[in-house]
Amino acid sequence: MADDNEKAGATTDTSKATSAAPVKVAATRSGADDAASTKSGLSEQIAPLKDQAEKAVKAASEKLNSVDWKSHIDPIKEQAGKTAKSAAIVAKDKTGSAMQSLAKLITDTAGTVDAKLGPQYGDYARQAAEQVAGAAHSLDEKDIDQLLDEAKDFVRKSPAVAIGAAAVVGFVLMRLAKGSDQDDA
Repeated sequence: MADDNEKAGATTDTSKATSAAPVKVAATRSGADDAASTKSGLSEQIAPLKDQAEKAVKAASEKLNSVDWKSHIDPIKEQAGKTAKSAAIVAKDKTGSAMQSLAKLITDTAGTVDAKLGPQYGDYARQAAEQVAGAAHSLDEKDIDQLLDEAKDFVRKSPAVAIGAAAVVGFVLMRLAKGSDQDDA
């Protein structure tokens, strides 16, 4: 009977072993099937979203291409040109006035230079005042477009001098701005 129990136990154990092995294999196959079905399910869900995104990109691209950018930019460009031109006119007027004041100041001090350094240096001061006054008069007579054309020609003919002059003017303007900031403080 013990042998019968052992045989029964062995049979039971074997049946358990055989029943357990197919379950594992079935579970593995089922897991692979689940993964494949999940993957295809995700692909099915992603495909419409991908199509919507592609349609949105295409619609946005068509909308961008259909916009007449020139019609939007031209008024801005025109307004910027007008603003720059009015600022240039104001700067030209202020520069002309400043140059005339400088010429007057140099002329007024020419007598003092004669007395302290001699008539030769006083004559240099008067010549400098005449040059500055002539430049101020020339500046006042020309309009902005003429001045811009002359500046372009000058830069084409002497680019090194133009760069040097721009550097000097930038340095002077920086010093003037720095000085005015210290006065405000």
